[in-house]
Amino acid sequence: MTTAPQTSSPANARALLLPYTLGLVVAMVVVQIVIAATGGEITILAGGLTALVAIGIAVWLWRTLRVLMRVRFGVAIAHVIAFVIVTASFNLHAIVRVMAIGFEVDGAGDTVRNLLESSWFGATIVMSGLWGLGLLIHLIGTVIGHGWED
Repeated sequence: MTTAPQTSSPANARALLLPYTLGLVVAMVVVQIVIAATGGEITILAGGLTALVAIGIAVWLWRTLRVLMRVRFGVAIAHVIAFVIVTASFNLHAIVRVMAIGFEVDGAGDTVRNLLESSWFGATIVMSGLWGLGLLIHLIGTVIGHGWED
């Protein structure tokens, strides 16, 4: 029995998404190190570096879109990977910061102020919430558009 030649072969998800994931982890570790080294506040430098990471994600997506479209839910998975790595890096950094402040004198009051009155509020709560909403819309659209069938 012969099979018809395939016009497009499926992409190797691991070969495509693993370097993207590792590169994104390294980029966000660098961003968090810069934040820690410059006083622990979210500054224009940190925002600029994070924007560069976002531009890198967009360029990677644009360059690999054709191949990524051949990975089942590839674009949605790339979006999830970016969301998890970027937001987790800020949230984990905030957790360490809050724990360190919490062990100081009047730590509870300082911790609340640190979370709600500083740039960390935007980098953790606001970014996670708004990007999470966008991710949810993307995933719902993916399910409606493609479904989970084989």
